[in-house]
Amino acid sequence: MDLASSKYACHAFHASLPGGRDVGELSLSQSGLSYHVASLLGTLSFAHMELTMGGSNNTLVFIKHVHKPDLVLYTSDLSILKNPALLAHPECSRQIAALSRKRMLGWGLLVGFSLLLLALPAGLIWQMDGLSAYVAKQVPVEWEEKLGASVAAQDDLKNKRMPKAEADAVLKPLTAPLLQALPDSPYRYSINIVNDSTTNAYALPGGYVAIHSGLILKAGSAEELLGVLAHEISHVEERHGTRSIIGNAGIYLVASAVFGDVSGLLAVFGNAAPMLLSQQYSRRFETDADEKGVLLLIRARINPAGLPVFFERMIAEEKAALEKIDNKQAREAYKQAMGLLSTHPASDKRMAHLRTLIVKSQGPYINQDAAFKDLQEAVKKFVAKSTTNEIKKPAPTTPSPAPAPATQS
Repeated sequence: MDLASSKYACHAFHASLPGGRDVGELSLSQSGLSYHVASLLGTLSFAHMELTMGGSNNTLVFIKHVHKPDLVLYTSDLSILKNPALLAHPECSRQIAALSRKRMLGWGLLVGFSLLLLALPAGLIWQMDGLSAYVAKQVPVEWEEKLGASVAAQDDLKNKRMPKAEADAVLKPLTAPLLQALPDSPYRYSINIVNDSTTNAYALPGGYVAIHSGLILKAGSAEELLGVLAHEISHVEERHGTRSIIGNAGIYLVASAVFGDVSGLLAVFGNAAPMLLSQQYSRRFETDADEKGVLLLIRARINPAGLPVFFERMIAEEKAALEKIDNKQAREAYKQAMGLLSTHPASDKRMAHLRTLIVKSQGPYINQDAAFKDLQEAVKKFVAKSTTNEIKKPAPTTPSPAPAPATQS
């Protein structure tokens, strides 16, 4: 290979980049690895370079360096592992050989696992949660992104969304530490604010997250809001929405996906929007999102106690309100208005588990009080403006009846 043309498209994670992440290019030469991502320029020596694989089905090569610990580069171009400049360096060559052995072992395990699945009764296959997790990794991220965008567009038809630039201005100071704590994520998150008075938030496959204005205004602190966000982001990272779709796809399509043919799932994904907008995750998925969410908060140096505090306050508020409502239909309507609790049932056992997860967490934690106050003020103005615009809309006019024809005398 011509070393002068050894260039690869890449992504980078670094605190100085917008949102902590951006796209760029890296190149290899005998002197080392050079990168250019937005305003970031530099060269890393091959010595002390760490090469790992990750992402969906190990299709990404991650690059870190001892002398630049705050920078993570990755590329989806696996041909970089055959680059002569890397192979010529003993340290890099040993890492590439180890990665190759690991991939071969993975394929061997996959074949063995597939044969085992064929030998199991179909009813047992259907019950295997691990199978949906494996198949979800075969689904291209691009499919998830398209599905998430499609479902979000349907939701936009009934709920007004804050303009993206305005939302980003008040959200990014709060969410940047959370997203930067996801260095290996294949998703580019789009976090949006929706004018909806219900106390709710939801995440869609591909990284689209919506926060209702009601939840933002109801939250008592940045930690409460970010606790909910970390939980929703964990649903995306663990592909719970995608796995739920796969679980309803049928044995034949799932078995085909095990052998690498995911095309049959495409039609299923195209009809999945109604389920994603109204679904309740399984208890196992909720527990998984709780546990991964707490770990994410701790990595981001955000106090994880905000998540159980918010849930417990919502539970107490719902209980007090329901005690005052005698009408059964009115009680059910109120439960739906408490959106987060209707889609994320919060039992005493679940709260106790959350408390157990955070008991050993220690600070110091970052203080985001000022940014949270700015967010709430901006949301109040957004809601007030949206309400005013709704009132000002002209009522539909009823056409005047045509005059009756004149009668001849």
